[in-house]
Amino acid sequence: MGIVARQSIKGSIFSYLGAFIGFVNTLFIVTSMMENEVYGLIGVIVEAGTLLGSFSMMGIGSAGFKFFPFFKSKDGTHNGFFFYLLVIPLIGFALFFSLAIIFKSSIISYFSENASLFVDYFWWIFPLAFFFAYQTVFATYSNVLMRVVVPRFVQEVLVRVLNMAIFILYGFHFINLQWLIALQVMVYGAAMLVNLFYISRIGKLTLKHDISYVSPELRGQIARYSAYTLLAVIGSTIMIKIDTFMVGGVLGLAKLGIYRVALFMGVIVEIPSRSLFAIAQPIASEAIKNEDRAALSQLLKKVSINLLLIGSAIFLLIYINRFNIFEIMPNGDKYAEGRDVMVFIALANLVNITFMFNLYVLQLSKYYIYYLPFLLLLSLLGILGNYFLLPVMDMTGGAVAKIVTYVFVAVILTLFVYWKLKIHPFTLRHMYMVLILLGGIGVDYLLPVIPNAIADGIYRTLIIGCAGAFLVYRLKISPDANAIADNIFAKLKKNNE
Repeated sequence: MGIVARQSIKGSIFSYLGAFIGFVNTLFIVTSMMENEVYGLIGVIVEAGTLLGSFSMMGIGSAGFKFFPFFKSKDGTHNGFFFYLLVIPLIGFALFFSLAIIFKSSIISYFSENASLFVDYFWWIFPLAFFFAYQTVFATYSNVLMRVVVPRFVQEVLVRVLNMAIFILYGFHFINLQWLIALQVMVYGAAMLVNLFYISRIGKLTLKHDISYVSPELRGQIARYSAYTLLAVIGSTIMIKIDTFMVGGVLGLAKLGIYRVALFMGVIVEIPSRSLFAIAQPIASEAIKNEDRAALSQLLKKVSINLLLIGSAIFLLIYINRFNIFEIMPNGDKYAEGRDVMVFIALANLVNITFMFNLYVLQLSKYYIYYLPFLLLLSLLGILGNYFLLPVMDMTGGAVAKIVTYVFVAVILTLFVYWKLKIHPFTLRHMYMVLILLGGIGVDYLLPVIPNAIADGIYRTLIIGCAGAFLVYRLKISPDANAIADNIFAKLKKNNE
């Protein structure tokens, strides 16, 4: 997994840099400079825009990974592949823009009682959706060329830096709410343009295409795959984002603002998966095309264990500092009710990244049609979970509904992939890693509390982190992690000689 490791590590550097920027932005700037209701409003607009943008892509993102090997050419033009990536989302945007207008009254009615501020800014979701769709399209083209680092930088670092600047301008009253929303949308426009410039430098961008190159059989395969993928995107996106919309609609924008702060902390767990999934998908596609089940099985296991390792480390960091985070945060007492949300979301994402490469493998295989019905069912499960739990458990209900849904996804997908492809992600190392994680949680309960939150967080992190790292290395949980550690030790030894 050499190229996977190299590209994912480079991409993860920017992902973690972006996470740090997001950490500062969310836990210090937002909590000290922005009203909960305004932050909740931004959340609804961004999530609605990215939701519409995802739908507008018409499944071309996943289809690009699956079918790029059929277009790939040595001259770099790739037989009009870029043209199709460009045109299909335009059709999708026109379609879903029309549907959004048709259902505008119902959408506004849902938010009018508890989130009426969203009604005033409804139209901003459409330019944001367009920018997001093509930011993703251009990132997809870069990813299939095995270049994931710059798109990752744009998504994880550039967008967050620009957001931070906008929030600071708002916090110091240099801009009003209208400009805050407008500039938030323009951030995604800037990200789109940067990605477009980058792919123009690494590949040949041409609108030339020969429709005869795409045989009727291949055209039918792409159309069917994209259609089913679109439905899957609808299902999975609703499953991921439904809590944001329902918390905002049921509990109000102020509650959503608190929920989003906690949500951000929990989402940090899944950051490593973004680069790794992006670079592993083309490799999985190639293995499936070549019917190399051994290579596919090995890839699935390595992706799963590496993400379980990194995700567990981040989850532990969040869990053992669950009280310290809100003590350090400005106005932390106002956001402390989101503590359980943060922990449950982090755990849900740990489950998700450990098993979710099963979904990508299934999407790329000839059995992609089968996962759609239960994926849509899981979206329904997420909606029902939020519907019944939010009134009873307040915002924590949204997080509990998410973890129940993700666990169900993990079990069903793993069983289904094993049934159809006879591969699974499990190794004995997974069990060792779970035991290490539980051991870290147990040690956290035994350690005495230091009154100073920063000092308490540092000493807990050092003790549990060092013990965990030692066990991970000795038990060889991840051969890739051990290889990186051995390389570092060798360089240190050489420098000391």
